[in-house]
Amino acid sequence: MTTGEKIAKLRADRNLSQAALAEQLNIGTSTLGMWETGKRGLKDDTLKMIANFFDVSVDYLLDISDEPNTLKNTVPIAGEIPEEYTIPILGRIAASAPAGLVSDYEGEISIQPSSIKRYGRKDIFALRVLGDSMNRIIPEGAIAIIHKTCDWEDGDICAVTINGDDATLKEVTKTDRGIKFTPLSYSKFHAPWEYIKDEDEVDVIIHGVFLYGIITTDKM
Repeated sequence: MTTGEKIAKLRADRNLSQAALAEQLNIGTSTLGMWETGKRGLKDDTLKMIANFFDVSVDYLLDISDEPNTLKNTVPIAGEIPEEYTIPILGRIAASAPAGLVSDYEGEISIQPSSIKRYGRKDIFALRVLGDSMNRIIPEGAIAIIHKTCDWEDGDICAVTINGDDATLKEVTKTDRGIKFTPLSYSKFHAPWEYIKDEDEVDVIIHGVFLYGIITTDKM
């Protein structure tokens, strides 16, 4: 059963019409229809929203688990986390002013199996976050899980390198002149920066889209 079919079944089990569920989720009825028919994919935050509404796990929606309320990332107490659910922490990235992306392998970290199934283990990587310019989303020292892709949408948080060396994590938005990079911080000291195409003599490469953060107990 596809994710869309799962959503349609859960909706039907609650005796909800598409219009009623769309209103509850604060989305358009046509959007819900495209999700249910598989014509439009769902982002991780959308999957979490739907899972929370129906009180099921994301793994259930993605058909990883047959149990609606299976706990995420659970393993036997005496067992080990399967290798296929881990990805490498490849280095560090600034969440402040752009700074060098440090290539510093720290080991492996376990992630949600649903992310592995959706994106593939080879297309996900992890980076340690430096700085506080994104602390409304992810705090300094946490691990950012990144989907390696060149495709992004306005409002996505992306891992970006500038001139091949400087790297940063920022919200990105297309403008008439180029790309705007916006910090999401509780501090007032961080300001947006706009890359102006054909004017700024810098090379900007977006390496991937931020999926979610993991707060670890170890020190930086």
